[in-house]
This record gives sequence, structure tokens and C-alpha cells, in this order.
Amino acid sequence: MMEQNSLIGRLLENNMENTNRLVFIVMLILVTLIIPVTSYMEYRGWTSGAMSQRDILLVAAVTAVILLLLYIIIMNYGRQEWTRWVSMFSVFLVFIVFRIPSHNAVETHALFYLVIVLAIFYFDYRMVLYAAALCILGDFLLQLYFIKQIPAGSMAIQLSIRYLNYLWVGIAAALGTRAMRNLLQLSTELKGEIDRLQEDIDKERQLERARKEFMAAVSHELKTPLALVQGYAEAVRDGVKPEKQTHYMDVIIDEVQDMGDLITNMLDLTQLENGYVKLNWQGFNPELLIDRLVARYKPLWEEKNLQVVIKTTGDAYTVWGDEMQIEHAMVNLFRNAVQHTPPGGNLLVELLERDAEIFLYIENEGIHISESDMKKIWLPFYRQEKSRSKEYGGTGLGLTIAQNIFNLHHSDYGVENTDQGVRFYFSLKKQEKVE
Repeated sequence: MMEQNSLIGRLLENNMENTNRLVFIVMLILVTLIIPVTSYMEYRGWTSGAMSQRDILLVAAVTAVILLLLYIIIMNYGRQEWTRWVSMFSVFLVFIVFRIPSHNAVETHALFYLVIVLAIFYFDYRMVLYAAALCILGDFLLQLYFIKQIPAGSMAIQLSIRYLNYLWVGIAAALGTRAMRNLLQLSTELKGEIDRLQEDIDKERQLERARKEFMAAVSHELKTPLALVQGYAEAVRDGVKPEKQTHYMDVIIDEVQDMGDLITNMLDLTQLENGYVKLNWQGFNPELLIDRLVARYKPLWEEKNLQVVIKTTGDAYTVWGDEMQIEHAMVNLFRNAVQHTPPGGNLLVELLERDAEIFLYIENEGIHISESDMKKIWLPFYRQEKSRSKEYGGTGLGLTIAQNIFNLHHSDYGVENTDQGVRFYFSLKKQEKVE
């Protein structure tokens, strides 16, 4: 409901500016036309004789000043609510300016109807009634001031008929503008509901498409190891040579382990994406976490004869986050870096302080990531080089899991190419300096 009211408010605010401009344009056109028309009528002798050429020029000058001031106000404050009163008062002033020197000129009576019509544009029935009452009062005072000697009783009859006409016009305009305002509000609410419904439909379609893609990817990832397990198991059952049985069983164990890792990562990803993971916020030392991580996977990077370099800030800081989840994300980034570093290459783990945050960088030597793959690498089961996926290993979910963990921590994270290879990074809020 608050969003609907906000949308209606914006629409009415924009409408206020537009209608203020429209009021000004209509007044300008009317005044521009009525002066030469009245002058011509005066020249031809078709007017009531109450308005002289001098009066026309005087009215034109005063009206020009009124329109100039109104233009300045509209250009600077056209969206504000109070400008509607200024616009309507300007119309009233123009009406009075024309009526003072020509109180008996019937050709100027149409100006009152201009007030009523312009008030309609404001979508406010009260404004129409106020404008009608104001003009009726002004016209009545002018009639009293410039009263003429006319047959008894005719003045009351003329004024009664005229003001009844004014009143009926005002009431009709009031009812119409109130209905227009209600229609605008209902149409705005309906449009908002339709937009939200369309968003829900689009989300459902995206979820359905993502679900199908996810199931297809899972099926593809499980198909190969299951086929290997089945083939090697059948070979063992059929009685292969004893020296091959050990190799076959090792392959079966490795593939089962890979499938177990895949299922575990799928469960982790599901919990992260559905908001089931509740972070245990606490302060921890990122340097200790890095040391523990590098030592834990030492056999993995020593097997490839990699040179792992650790660079820190030199100061001991604690960062704010869920240490277990951050370690999970760092494991995925570190293993990914090890897998993509060529044998004998270098791998850099670096901590940098930047304002109120600590940035952690993991950079590995190797081939660059293409621009088209920069964002895709965070997608589930996406591999930059599908033909070499078995060489690099992994489940294809590590970076996706890391991305979800970073999002939960509101981290600034990403990937970029460097002169040596590829660098992943993420940030954590700095808590305090450890003395």
C-alpha cells in the first residue's frame, strides 16, 4: 500500500507540473487571442462599448506581468502543491483585470468559464468549487461597484440566472474531477498489481528454467562417474587380473568420493540460496585462517611443486563475519587456484587493508579468463574449458558457493586478470586491531 501511495504521489506530482504548464499555455493563448479579437470588435463596433482601445492596451500590459510572474513560478516550483493556488489566483487576476474596465462587456463573461475549465486539470473537486466561489464573489462585487440604472427587478433576475449558471458549471466540474481522481487512483493501483503479478510470473519462469538447467547439469555431472563406477565394478565382478583390481577399486573409490562431494556441495548451495544458513557473526584473525588453510592443503600444492607465497598487512587485525563460512569460501578459492596453476608455478595469498575493510587476494599463475567468462564462472557447473574439466577436477559448484557466502557477508568480491594469471578477491569488515 505504501508503494502504491508513493506511485500515486509521483504521478500526481508530475501531473501538477504538467497541468501548471498547461494552465499557463491556455492563459497565454487566450490573452494573446482576446486582445486582437476585442480590438477588432471594438473597431467594427460589435462590442458593448464598455471597453475602449486604451483599456485593451492597459489590460494587455497588466496581464503580461501576471503571466511573466506565473511563468517564473511554474518553471522553478511547478511540482509543489501550493503552485496550484498561485495558478488559479493568476487566472482570477486575469479575469478581474478584464472585468474591471469592461464590467458590462458580455464578451468577457467567457473568462469565468476558463477558470472552471482550468480548475478541472487539477483533479481536485474542492479547487473547482473554491475557484467558482471566488469568481462569483469577485463578479458580484464588481457588479455592485459598477451598477447601472436599469429597469427595476431586471438586475436581480440577470444576476440570479448568471450565478445559477456559474454554480451548475462548478458543481458539474466538481463531480467530474472527483471521478477523474478516483479513476486515476484505481488505474494506478491496478497497474501496480499487474506489474507485481508480471514480476512474480517472470520470477517463476526464471526459477523453473534454473531448476531445469540445474537438474540437467546434475544429471550430466553424475552420468560420467556412475558409468565409470559401473564399468569398473563389472570388470572386477567378471574377474580381471589381480594386479588391475587394486587400480579399478581406487578409481571406484575416487569417483564415489567425487559424487559425495558433489552432493554435499549441492546441499550447501541449496541451504545458502534458500536462506537456511544462519551466520554466526564473530571476530576472527584472517591471518591465522590463511595459515591454517595453506597448511591443510600443503600436500595438494606440493604435489604440483607450487610455490605458495603469503603476504599480510604486518598488523594483526580481526575481521567481522562467520569464520566457518569464510573458511569454506576460501577453501573453494584456494583449491580452484591450485587446480589452475601449472606445475612449478606460483600462487600468492595476500591481505591488504583498505579503509574499514580487509581485502583477501588469491592469485595464481596460468591462463587468463576471457571477458565473456568473467561473470559466467560464478554460475553452477560452469567451466571455462569444458574439454579440460576432468583435468581441473572439482564439482563445478565451489565458486557459486563462495559467491553466496560473500553475498551474505555483504562483501566486495570479484575476479580479474593480472600479468601473471588470475586473481580472486573478497573483502571483510575490519573489527579492531589486536594489540
